Amino acid sequence: MLRNMSAPRFATQRLHLPCLAFNVREVRRVRSLAPEAHFTYRVKADGLHNLLITTEETLVQFWPVRPIEQKFVLVRPWDRSLLELPDFSGPPNFMEPSDFGHDTESEEDYGMSPSPSDDRSSGHSVNQEVVDLESRALRLLVRLGQPFSAFLLAQQHSGEYKRIASDHDIIGQVKDAVSVGDIRTIKIL
Repeated sequence: MLRNMSAPRFATQRLHLPCLAFNVREVRRVRSLAPEAHFTYRVKADGLHNLLITTEETLVQFWPVRPIEQKFVLVRPWDRSLLELPDFSGPPNFMEPSDFGHDTESEEDYGMSPSPSDDRSSGHSVNQEVVDLESRALRLLVRLGQPFSAFLLAQQHSGEYKRIASDHDIIGQVKDAVSVGDIRTIKIL
């Protein structure tokens, strides 16, 4: 599923943003040293540590016993590099610039020796692939657990979202490895 996430794109005057989304369940204004034209809010979102956000915009305050109809989400834009997939936009890392001029290839060009015995026929190669997949999965979980830059979005009546500008970067961090958020593409006005 993550492997098939598309790149962000603009269509019909909207940004289609693949992301990990965290539903906001509480927004409360707090006292702040910021100028009066700015407001600071404590934001609680499912699966994230609590955040403080400072903005010029007045947000509707809500919490579980005082719900509102409008939905807010904190999103982490999706980055395909988290999956350690190869980048096909440029030449492969193993090619030298001098290799671009000729069309002939050999097994030596790829660091392989032409040998009648192929390691893939043994169980060693399969076991190594399983270990590699498990290792990549663990590295992904570690990366997803790192602090990240987030956007605060407010759902509009049309179902699309509008970004709430913040005076500072919004830095989110998941509480645990199972709280990575909902995987989806959000349309932003």
